[in-house]
Amino acid sequence: MECFWSDPSKHPQCSHGPTLLFGTYENGTLEKFYVCAACRERKLCKFRLSEEEQLTKQQLVKWEKDRKAFASRYRHRSLYLLFHEIIALPPEKRNYCHTCDKLFHYSHEDDKHKNHDIKRGITDHEMKYPTEFLKPLENSKQEAQYFFSKKSTEDIVNMLVNLGAKQVLCIGTPKIHEYILDKYEDKMSSLLLDFDGRFHNFFGPLSYCWYNLLNNHFFNESSVQVFKDFIMQNEGKDTYLICDPPFGSRVEAMSWTIKRLSDLHKKWNNVENKEDYLKIIFIFPYFMESLMKQKSNPPGTAGGLKDLKLTDYKVCYENHSLFVRNPKNKKLPSPIRIFTNIPLHLFQLPKLDGYKYCKKCQRWVSEENKHCKKCKDCTSKNGSTYIHCNVCERCVKPYWKHCETCKRCIVVQHVCGQKPQMHGKCFKCHELGHTEKECNVIDETPDIASNKKCKKRKTSDNREFERNVKRKKANDILKLKKKMQKKQLISKKKKEGTK
Repeated sequence: MECFWSDPSKHPQCSHGPTLLFGTYENGTLEKFYVCAACRERKLCKFRLSEEEQLTKQQLVKWEKDRKAFASRYRHRSLYLLFHEIIALPPEKRNYCHTCDKLFHYSHEDDKHKNHDIKRGITDHEMKYPTEFLKPLENSKQEAQYFFSKKSTEDIVNMLVNLGAKQVLCIGTPKIHEYILDKYEDKMSSLLLDFDGRFHNFFGPLSYCWYNLLNNHFFNESSVQVFKDFIMQNEGKDTYLICDPPFGSRVEAMSWTIKRLSDLHKKWNNVENKEDYLKIIFIFPYFMESLMKQKSNPPGTAGGLKDLKLTDYKVCYENHSLFVRNPKNKKLPSPIRIFTNIPLHLFQLPKLDGYKYCKKCQRWVSEENKHCKKCKDCTSKNGSTYIHCNVCERCVKPYWKHCETCKRCIVVQHVCGQKPQMHGKCFKCHELGHTEKECNVIDETPDIASNKKCKKRKTSDNREFERNVKRKKANDILKLKKKMQKKQLISKKKKEGTK
């Protein structure tokens, strides 16, 4: 399945806002269609429309009705007024219903929440930090939610303070937003954009906007002006965007949104100096770096996620078994990293955790990341110390070894010559049937190479396919010859009969 870089505002809409344009290949033929940007399963949102089709009048009315009904689920102003009423009460009178996603304090309301999952006795601290008692959303097909650990939250906010941030746009990072409001409200302002509607109960209309990152959609029209006013503060200077997206979401859609937000910041503030551009901190797995570089932008465009550089800082989560910080754990540390457009020599990482400054690379690196004299770089990415392979002429993971049969470094236990079945496109030449590593395109220059057609490396499947084609052609030619000979024989007999 392929996601196409395009402006979602021009696409048809479902109840979750503008849809995304996808495509699948069936026997080499591309079929494009629009589907929901928020839900990755049709049971959650049934919208699907072929690119060639258009919604009927009845369908337009239906989806518009559904969109308005979905957007009106929360009355932000009323909920925030209720928040101030409840926070003025003693903790024992503060209640939150996880079933209804609502704060309440009146005793007579207990009947409305009978047999519901209720949190009682909410403390002052919890009212400021709702993520400490809200249950993370765990639907992997929609809004799978993981919250930063306390250590990562403090580290990231300290980085922002050291960088001199004045405005912080938090996209899907409620932990950062809470911490800034509580600890650094006098030094910087924060605006949370999040798909989780439960935050209507705890943050005001000027502090939180209900938002979908994948299609850059604000569910309330008034939120657009709130967002604009926020990024125009201080003429746009010292404005930082920090984003922690669902890792299962498509890179193309997120990259388009990040580029759109950057362009709006530049346009509304008349920014010309690169130092005043929107600074981006994007949280993503390190092993998705190549995908970000290859699929973030269409040819001839800049911005988005393509220009972000990988840092060594390991981001940890409090409610994920793999993305945790545990020095006693023998397994590799969290694979989640920070990608940023901030100059890496300015992006200081915490010294107390072993991060150090490499003068040769001019950037902060992790303790286990050793500078390779041959590669002339600090090459480690996964949290272990890489070793240099003289045959491959690059650094590889320490548990890899060079295989003479495969002619590359690979894990010790593997099947030689085995390659995964490839259904999608090559990121390099955009042809079907092979991966980027198998592509034979010659990179003369980055710009020219992208426009050149490459010859596919002939795999065993391709060779077998070509043999079948040749056999079929030979059989067709043989049949045609026999047919012609038969016609000639019939015409010859007819002539002899007339004589």
